Amino acid sequence: MSNGKRPSYKEIACFFLPLSATNLMLTFSHSIVNAGVARTSNPEVALAAYALARSLVRMIENPVFMVRQTVASLVKDQESYRQVRRFVYILTACVMAVIALLGFTPLGLWVLETVMGASPEVAAESHMALGILFLLPFAAVTRNLYHGIAIISRQTMMVPKSSLIRLVLMSGLIFSLALYTELPGAVSASISFVGAFMAEAMLMRWRAKPLLRDGSVLPKRGTKKLAVGSIARFFLPLVLTTLVATAFGPLINAGLARSMNPTIALSAFAVGNALGQIFVAPMNMLHQCTLAFTSVGVPITYMITRRFVIGFAMIASVLLAVISFSPIGTFLLETLIGISGEAAESAQKVMQVKSLLPLALGWREYLWGIFMQQHMTKLIGSGKAVNLVVLVGVLSFLLVGRIGNPAAAGAWGMVIGEFAECLYMQIFYRRTKTYAQSRSKG
Repeated sequence: MSNGKRPSYKEIACFFLPLSATNLMLTFSHSIVNAGVARTSNPEVALAAYALARSLVRMIENPVFMVRQTVASLVKDQESYRQVRRFVYILTACVMAVIALLGFTPLGLWVLETVMGASPEVAAESHMALGILFLLPFAAVTRNLYHGIAIISRQTMMVPKSSLIRLVLMSGLIFSLALYTELPGAVSASISFVGAFMAEAMLMRWRAKPLLRDGSVLPKRGTKKLAVGSIARFFLPLVLTTLVATAFGPLINAGLARSMNPTIALSAFAVGNALGQIFVAPMNMLHQCTLAFTSVGVPITYMITRRFVIGFAMIASVLLAVISFSPIGTFLLETLIGISGEAAESAQKVMQVKSLLPLALGWREYLWGIFMQQHMTKLIGSGKAVNLVVLVGVLSFLLVGRIGNPAAAGAWGMVIGEFAECLYMQIFYRRTKTYAQSRSKG
């Protein structure tokens, strides 16, 4: 997407901030849902059940996570868009079938109780949530397809506008269901999340459809036809990456479910992680800056983009540290979200550890953008595998040794794993021709 010219920091910010606001609102919606669930009749069980169901669904639906990046990287004309769309919808149908199998058969209960270690009470409510969440992949892939079109056309402001509408709708749904119905908390949360996501997907489709018909954005046909094999070679390593990444949640939850006080540990990690994610989530769009504004052979584009990424990562880290190490964090957890004192204390420790995470994510996202631009997606996948191995090792060491707070152990595994992934990718990146070109005058 880069035209090879020197970008300004203002230009990068105008492109990136709407995208970061979208991720921020998505993450904020998790805390809103948790706040609603915390006001149901059995909040600890409901929070743990919803956390387990969402983490399991997130792991299975991982192919839809990289649709936005695939569209931004591979779609050059309307014909290639149709090829990508057909490819991802076939995968989405398969994903929905797997989640439905878990949500509507005893297999789901077996996975939740035996594999993930949930108590019968938590597993039963989580199983009901799966029966609703199986619709989520369709909404997510539809939204992400049109997000990709908005990114290609540099019309990124439409993305947070649709997300804001989803956030408002989700807030109304979860608090209405929590306060005025007797539905289990995890079921109320699932209905709110899926319903609001569907509304956002349809709104994004309506807003972005005209861009597809605009020949100045996407011509009808390009000079080179995009083959299914080309899509698969780019997309499948990214799917592997997100599959490994989305295993993090279930693995952490499975470990916490076997800790000394599993219900408190699970609910505290879910709430602290979701609240801390408000400051971390915008980082996950930084790779779009590298994709859009760096150009091989123009070192200044790398230097400016790198400085922007470093600056944004430092700001996010400092803000999260200030909140998590001060009474502000206690107020947010106990007063606004409404969790108990013991769970709030553990959740705040999760946030404190997580304040280091933006530094690692800024590093990772800068490299990811370069690797996607150069179609080096296999290296992204292997880096995530390193992350997984380190996370499991750190989590096992802390939980088996009963070192520190169990909920905080999950956060330490995330942070140390991310830094290990970054170091691995940096070592291999330094050996590439692109690295030499980006540093020759930068």
